[in-house]
Formats: sequence, C-alpha cells, structure tokens
Amino acid sequence: MSGAISAGAYTAGVFDFLIQALDEWEKARNGPDASTIPNHFVGIKAMSGASAGAATAAIGVVALADADQKPIEFDTHRDGEQEIKCYLPKIYEAWVVKPDLVTEGEEKLDFLQTSDLDGAPKEADDFSRTHDIPPADGEPWPVTSLLNSRLLDAIVGAALDVSNVTDSPRPYISKTLHIYMTLSNLRGVPYSVPFDSGTAVRDDNGSRENAYHMISHGDRVHYAVTGLGAWDTVSDFADNDQERELKTDWLVKPDDPHKPNWKDYAVCALASAAFPVGLAPRLIGATLGTDGKPGEYHGRRLPIDGPELTISPSWLPTVRAEDPFWFTTADGGIIDNDPFEYARFSLKEGGKLDQCIEPSLDKVDRAVIMVSPFPELKPIAPEGQPVPDLISSFSALLPALIAQARFKPDEIVLAANRKHGSRYLIGPSRVTPDGKEQRYGIASGLLGGFGGFVARSFRDHDFQLGRRNCQRFLQDAFALPPENQIIKGWIEGAGAPSHRAFKAISSPDMPDAYPIIPLFGTAKAEVVLQPWPRISQARFEILQTRIAERFDAVAPRLLAQNVTGPLYFLLLLAVRPFPWGIGLIRTKVLDFVKAFMLADLVRRDMIEGWELPPNPGLDGDDTRLVLAELINPSYDLRSVAGLAKAAGLDSEKVRAVLDLGQSAAASGRNFEVWRAPWTDKNGGALFTLMSRKPAWHRWFWWRYFGWLFGLVLGRKRSEAWLSKPAADKPGV
Repeated sequence: MSGAISAGAYTAGVFDFLIQALDEWEKARNGPDASTIPNHFVGIKAMSGASAGAATAAIGVVALADADQKPIEFDTHRDGEQEIKCYLPKIYEAWVVKPDLVTEGEEKLDFLQTSDLDGAPKEADDFSRTHDIPPADGEPWPVTSLLNSRLLDAIVGAALDVSNVTDSPRPYISKTLHIYMTLSNLRGVPYSVPFDSGTAVRDDNGSRENAYHMISHGDRVHYAVTGLGAWDTVSDFADNDQERELKTDWLVKPDDPHKPNWKDYAVCALASAAFPVGLAPRLIGATLGTDGKPGEYHGRRLPIDGPELTISPSWLPTVRAEDPFWFTTADGGIIDNDPFEYARFSLKEGGKLDQCIEPSLDKVDRAVIMVSPFPELKPIAPEGQPVPDLISSFSALLPALIAQARFKPDEIVLAANRKHGSRYLIGPSRVTPDGKEQRYGIASGLLGGFGGFVARSFRDHDFQLGRRNCQRFLQDAFALPPENQIIKGWIEGAGAPSHRAFKAISSPDMPDAYPIIPLFGTAKAEVVLQPWPRISQARFEILQTRIAERFDAVAPRLLAQNVTGPLYFLLLLAVRPFPWGIGLIRTKVLDFVKAFMLADLVRRDMIEGWELPPNPGLDGDDTRLVLAELINPSYDLRSVAGLAKAAGLDSEKVRAVLDLGQSAAASGRNFEVWRAPWTDKNGGALFTLMSRKPAWHRWFWWRYFGWLFGLVLGRKRSEAWLSKPAADKPGV
C-alpha cells in the first residue's frame, strides 16, 4: 500500500471492499450451493505499507481483530446498488470521519486547532514515542509540525479501543500475518561490508576494518500478528526475519504486560505517516541485543534478489550501550513509498513468483496487489528550472533525491508483461456513466495529497471510489484463464453450466477468464459512483480564517525555538498581525496559501462559484487549467505563451479561454479576466483574473518611478520595495 497522505481514504476503501468480498465468498462456499461455486482458496499472507499505506494496514488489522465491527449501510439505495457504505467501520472512521482541517459534524478535534501547543499530553494519550523511551520531563513542549498531530493520536487511540476480539479467525488470513511498515530513520543505521581482502572481519559488536562503510536511513518495522487468521502457511522470508510479536488477545487485557506493544504498533504506523514538516515525527525504540542476545537489526533479512543476504550493523561502542536504541523518524515514504518488495519476498517460496515459468498465467498461484492512489504520470520541472544558482539548485535537490529513492523499476518491470501474473495495481479510475474517464479521478489528489483533509465529502468520495475500483478489479483484471491449474480444478468439478456463470468481464488481453475472487452476497451489488464533491465558498473562507489562526499560534513559537537576539524581535513583527506587528511575512504566506489552494480547487472543479457557461468549442478541464494558472500566486500577470506552456495547451486554446473570460458571459463571475493596459517588453498582452487585478499604485509607481528607485536602491530591491507585479518573461 503506497504512501498517499489524505488519499489513504482511497486505499482504505479498497481494503474495506476486499475484506467484504472475501467474507461473502466464505459464506457462500459454506452455504447450500457450495458444490456449484468456485471452491479454490485465496489467502492473505502479508501486507506492506508506507505512510498512509502503513496506517491503513495497521488500522485494518485492528478492525479485523475487533469482533464488534458491523457494516454500516447507506441511508438510501436503489435495487441493484450497493447497500453497504463501509464494511469495517473502524477504518472508515479513521480515514473519512475524523481527519479534518476544520471539524464537521460531531467531531471535536481537527488539524488546525492548537492543543498540541499546550504542553505534553497525558501518558495514555501520548503516541509521540514507543513505551520504552522516557518522556522529556521538564522540557518545554516544542512545535513539532505545522498541523496539529494530536488529531492523529486521537484517531489511533480510538482505533485501539477494542472491547471484544474475534474468536472466529478468518480462514483466508494467515495464522501469522506479516505487516511491514517503512520508516525514514533520521539517525541512521551504520553498516560495514568487507571486501575479499583477506583481512579478519569483526562481528556486529565491533568495527569492520578494510571495509566499505555505509549508513542506511531507509528503515522498517516488521510485526507478526496472530489471532486474525486460520490459514496454516509459511513464509521463507518473513518467518525467518527479525520481527515484533503481536497477539489479538493483548488488545482487551488491560493488565497484560504486552498491551503496550499494541500502542507501540500504533506509534510505528504514525511514524511511517509522519509527512515532513506537516505532521509530527515520532520516536521509535529498538533493541540492539545484550549479553549475546541478538537485537532487532542483527541478522535482518534484506529483500534483495539473489543469494540469501543478511548484514548486521556496525554499531559504535557508545551506541551498543543504548537500550533501547531510539531514533527520530520521518515519513517512511520519503525513501520507500511503495514497499512492494517486502510483500513480494514474503510470498516467495523455493524461487516461485519470479521464475518466468512459474508466474505464467497458466501456472501462477500467488501475486502481489499494489494499491497506489497516485499512479498518474508525475510532471517534471519546466524547461530552465531550477535555474543554476545556489538557492534554486539546493531547493530542488531534496525532491530529486526522494524521487530517485522511490524509483524501483526492478520491482515492477514484470508488471508490463501481460503473460506474467504476479503483479497487479489498483489505482483511481473515475469513469462516468457515459463511459468517459475523468481527468482527475481522486478528490484527495489536490494540494499535493493533503487536499482530502479539506472536507469529509472529499474523503468519502475517495473511500467509495476505492470500494468501486476494487469491485471492478475483482470482476475483470484479477482473473486467470481456464487453463490455470487453480481455475481448471473447480471448473471440472462444477460442470459446464455452473462455471460459465462465474466468468470474468471479457477484455482484449483475456477474452476467456475467470475471477480469482468471485463476488457473492452483498459484494455483488454495484458500488455506485458518487457525485464529484465540491466545497462552498463559505467553507473555503472559514478554512482561510482557521489557517490564519494556526499561523498566528505557531509562527511566534517557531521563532522563539530557533531565533534569538534582535533578529527574533524583527521577525516577530513580520509574522504578527497589525496592530502588534506589521505582518509582512504573515500577509505574504497567507496570501500565497489561499491562492495555492484556490488554484488547485479550481483546476479540479472542486469549489462552488466557478461553474463555466456552456461552450462547445472548449473542454471544461482545459478551461480550468488556464484559470488555475491565472490564480497561480507565483505570478500577478500572465502571457498567452506562459499560460500555454504552464497548462500544456496550445496557444489557440489559451486565447479562447481568455476570450471567454473577457466576454459578457464572464461579467461579474469569479473567472472574469482582466487585460492589463500595458504589455511586456516584446509587446505581448498580459492577463489576470479581475479579482487579482494589481492595485493601481503597484503598476503606477513602478511604471513611472521604478527607474528612479532602481537608481537609488538597485533593481532587485526596488522591485521588492514597490511590489512590482510579477509577470511571465517576454516570449515565455
């Protein structure tokens, strides 16, 4: 399960429907018509996740353990439509109901409140660290994130509130379910690899001489959960890997000494989801081993193809004395956002899954399903960016390193082979009833993945889309030909008339196929496509007010933590609103955030008040691309060429959108376009929205007196002082 921030609601929906489908199939195979339905077996052996994917896997495990989980139905539905809103309410509440920037309904806590600045939480509510790390008594509580991460603590605390654990383990879940969650270990783990030099090599209790030294920051935690399933199976990789044990019984025994292990499990999930700066990092404690006993890193299995490989760390003596060895974590998705390899290696057995002869469609018997809410093509930086100066190059370096760390073609290249049945993907696809696939399938994709926190309707849409896409995936993509040994067995037993009723939806690649997981009971009714969600202008303004309040609480605290002396007081004036400050930085930051949010909402048609008039010559999505670029806070004025390049459209389409914005149909509307009375240096026209028309003093003073200020202050300082309207470069 990939990292996805708020789009974890989509992954949660996929998982929710998958469990519903498997449960309904189990009921059917034990019902009166068992002899005529597919009787092969499908089991879940391992789950791996990063960031939001790790949180989904972690909460999903608790939901499966909770015996009181009962499906929630829609208030209204028509015949033939899916009546179940969510099959596992605990995962729905964690991803849809609770995580809001501004609370909705009966919820009390949100991301923009300031309870995280009030001091250390109570011990029972503290998910900032695992139980073996002592609290920092007497230390002032620092600002740990831009958003209030206490909301996440409350969400996982509610998820762990289980009164009764299941006494009927699911037949399709492994007796030992392996959970891998990736972490970005900011402290690092040192390794030394000896070369064949004949030099004696010390073990992990000492340094390695004449060796190649490395530090790994890509970490993970491995949990082995028992009590959920009854499938008696083994994993060559996971069963022999270092692990943390979890039993479902420990959830409901308040005095059990192992109960804190479940809290640590939740902390690890939050650590994997600790998006840098936005969400708080967590502290994880790990054992290094003492008195000859191996620790968590000793002999850890590595998911690397080839001979079995384990490497033990080369701890310094000062570190070996630490018990536990604790480290600060950031988002696990920074380094490994798609931990496909841990699931793949957990399924490997005697070379299966990767030998070409085994995963061919007629012989394959195991596969990895990847759930990725953001599988669309990632745009690269525009031509000329970053510019070759120190600051620009440095600021572009971290995103480049993160993207490169996530580049793993060796793991998924076989997915391109249509004859290779071991790798599958479930990603957002929103197809309207008329058969048109929408450009933006997922509502939580805006704002770099944080957009789902804007409104519950966004997350609810994505949860239901995940359920719908999973249903369709099971009906057509996740299928095998009748020659496959698994399918062939039950076809021969059921007889021709019966097995034809279970055929998968035909596709050009596989016209004759049968679903690996057939749908029965409540899983058969269609999961209906939900209306595309939008927020009101009023809620958008409430969001801006709350963002400003959060800024006013966090900014001074951040300054006090990191700046001293006269500079602190100068910056404090810049971040404080009038009358106690001048608010220069505050105004620029809040204006930028507002425009950035609005641009993305308009681009994806997710805000009311920006409805376009009928225009058969223009595509609505293309029109909104241009409007979003006109809102782009990096510019005040745009040229036709600049808009065309930024939106990826030809100049004629851009001119048509600008003409629409200057027509009578746009008069008084949010998308009304204003043409500047001056041009760029090459005589090109400049445009912006009427609502963003520069104040007269900005262009007047710059146009007529800018040269004078330029002589006195220099061009750069004079542009900043006079707030020269920023425009596309001539010819761009």
